[in-house]
Amino acid sequence: MVSKNNLLGIAYNVFDGEELLIYSIQQIKNYVDYIVVVAQEKSNFGNVNTNLRNKLKELQDLDLIDLIHWYEPKFEYEDDGSLSLDNGILNEQKKRQIGLDLCKAFGCTIFSSMDCDEIYDKDEYEFAKNDFIKGNYDSSFCQMKTFYKKVIYQVTPPESYHVPLFYKVNENTKFTFEFVPPYPVDIDPSRRIKSGDCRIFTRKEIQMNHYSYVRYDLESKINNSSSSRNSIIQKQETINHFNTFEKVSDGALFLNNRKFELIEVENKFNIEL
Repeated sequence: MVSKNNLLGIAYNVFDGEELLIYSIQQIKNYVDYIVVVAQEKSNFGNVNTNLRNKLKELQDLDLIDLIHWYEPKFEYEDDGSLSLDNGILNEQKKRQIGLDLCKAFGCTIFSSMDCDEIYDKDEYEFAKNDFIKGNYDSSFCQMKTFYKKVIYQVTPPESYHVPLFYKVNENTKFTFEFVPPYPVDIDPSRRIKSGDCRIFTRKEIQMNHYSYVRYDLESKINNSSSSRNSIIQKQETINHFNTFEKVSDGALFLNNRKFELIEVENKFNIEL
């Protein structure tokens, strides 16, 4: 029986990439008590995903999602009428806070904010959850393996930044952009919750498998990325490289003109795209 003191809630933050969501949920479902999807049909830049509502309903009908909350993005503008560069990240944090609040309302005391393209090995996830609870930590983080174009092409060397794994929550827990140094690790600022006694897992213990550049529609990801401040030219170069990619030796090109070598690995989660 699950202790009421250790109810784990997951809130997925969704606009696109929904083709990967089923694989993410399937790996962690047995270790999670409540799964929320905070979804938006209109992106933070005004583009629309017409397939999202039906896809999420399919997953909910399979009992993979407990609650779907639909979010309408707020648009902030500069004096010249253009969208504020901070518009994307501000909406992302608002969505994550909604997910956190919904999990708290359900009674969750442990929380994780996730995206569709983030997949954990179920055995590693079970270990990390139990370790987090036993250690009585208030936060935890891990690193990741990133994939490009196909689920068998992995970036090497791996990216060095971290992703939040579990946060202990109470009625006052909130996402914050406040950066009170030293924050334990480098993470997406829209996912930052106050961290004190944290657990930083090693790569041997658990890694997040990040299929960030494995998409039916990479152009949608690039043009709606909330963290991107790239020029139109840089975005198009990233899309063109993806579309003309043929073999591992071509390497990967990410936003911000980041280039990586690739290695071929197994299709660990039997993902079919």
